[in-house]
Amino acid sequence: MGMDNARDLARQFAAVLYDVGFTTVVPVKSYELLERSLLSGDVHAAWGPPMVCARLEGAGAEIALSAVRNGSTSYRSALICRAHDDLSIAEIGQRGLRRLRAVWVDEHSMGGCVLARHHLRAQGIDLATAFESEKMLGSYKACFEAVMDCDADITASYANARGLGYVEICGGHAYHLRTLAYTAECQNDGVVISPTVKDTRDIKARFASLLENPGHRAIFCEALNVDDLTTPAPGAYRNLLPLMK
Repeated sequence: MGMDNARDLARQFAAVLYDVGFTTVVPVKSYELLERSLLSGDVHAAWGPPMVCARLEGAGAEIALSAVRNGSTSYRSALICRAHDDLSIAEIGQRGLRRLRAVWVDEHSMGGCVLARHHLRAQGIDLATAFESEKMLGSYKACFEAVMDCDADITASYANARGLGYVEICGGHAYHLRTLAYTAECQNDGVVISPTVKDTRDIKARFASLLENPGHRAIFCEALNVDDLTTPAPGAYRNLLPLMK
C-alpha cells in the first residue's frame, strides 16, 4: 500500500522473523532506498515490489519467494480518473487537448506507476507531451485523494483477482473515481535476497522454517497481505526490466 503502512506491517511480522534467526527487521522509506540497501548488502533479504525484484534479479540477486493472492501470482494496473471527467485514453496526448497532471505512487511501483506509463507508451502516447506534471506521492491512498480533490487528473491503481485497489482503499468514496484502462500483468511482490549474499541456502532455510510453522506462516501472510507464498521460476522478475525503458 506504500510507506503509510510499512511500520505497522513490520511490527506484525518482525517477531516471527526474529524467531527464525534474523537479527534486525526494519521498514524503509522508499523503494529506492530498499534497492540501494539490498545492492550494498546493508539488508540481506527484503519484501520488495516487482520492479525492485526485477532490478535486483538483473543484478544477480535471487528471488526466494513470490506472493500468491486469490490463487494468482500476478496482477495488473488500472489507469483511473475522476468519475465525472469525460477523459478517454484516445484523447490523452492529442494535440490541442489539455495536458494532464499525473500522480504516481513511486517510480519503482509496478501497479502505481510503471505498468500504467508503459501502457500509455504502448498506445503511442508521448508522455512528455501528454502530462503537464508527474509527481510521486508515496502511497496509493495519497494518489487517489489527489485525483478526487482535483489536485491531479490521472493516477494508477493495482488490480487483481480480489478487485480494484481504489475500491478497496477508498471504500464508500470510490464512486468518485472510474477506470480508464487496464494494463498487462506482472508478477506479485516477492522476497528478494541481496546479490552480496553468495550462498543463499541459509536465508532460504530460515524462510522455509518460518513457513513450515502454521502459526508463523499465518502471521507472515497476513502482515504482507498475501494468501500464500511460492517459489518463482528463475528470471520471472528480470523479464519485467524492459517495462522501465
